Amino acid sequence: MNTPSTAATAAASGQEVQRRFDWERWSPLTGLLAVAGMVIAFALVGSAPGSNDSDAKITSYFTSDSHQTKSIVGFFVFLAGILLLLVFFSVLRTRLVAAEDGAGRLGALAFGSGVASAVLWLGAVIFFTGPALTADDAKSFHLDPNTFRLMSDTGYEFWVSAVITGALVVWATSTVALRTGLLPRWLGWLGILVGIIQLFAIFFFPVFLYWGWILVVAILLLLRPAAPRRGVDAMRQGEIP
Repeated sequence: MNTPSTAATAAASGQEVQRRFDWERWSPLTGLLAVAGMVIAFALVGSAPGSNDSDAKITSYFTSDSHQTKSIVGFFVFLAGILLLLVFFSVLRTRLVAAEDGAGRLGALAFGSGVASAVLWLGAVIFFTGPALTADDAKSFHLDPNTFRLMSDTGYEFWVSAVITGALVVWATSTVALRTGLLPRWLGWLGILVGIIQLFAIFFFPVFLYWGWILVVAILLLLRPAAPRRGVDAMRQGEIP
């Protein structure tokens, strides 16, 4: 016979399980928000000069207060996107491990590669926006164009490395999709191709394929919510006293 305290405990446990299930249901949204943040940041600093631009253009750009502000805002927006991306990779890992029936090797590979990719991406943006932050913080600072070129090209190396490392995320997820049906088989085969193209990130455009892949996977995970654990079903049906 259930006592009032037992019933209250069961109700509280049921609410906790429901909150956890709701998080698992909607957590793939972090992938959509992550890509949105990175794209917005990219748009904010898209007019920044490159290493092949003239000394005059480089100097003029970084002496502008508005350009400095846009670069700094772009950095923090990108940082927010990276934090959301890390959450998304943790969600993806959970789904992959569950689909692997607990083996977890590919889930671990996807998560570890995703974290490495995110760190490299953040490093790239730090190099890209560092001159603007320094120019805004130290008014006596005068940017040497060749110093900017060094930072810009170093940042691009980090960027390329991030996208190439992300190929492991795509391949690990694609393998699980093909083996288990967690995601559509067409996405598994497409992911293999996307990962191959990411190896050519030196040409920049593969980053858009990587972002697009993250968007598609996030949407599919939303449409295919994680199956609730047995405890969740039992709690909902009142089987747990």
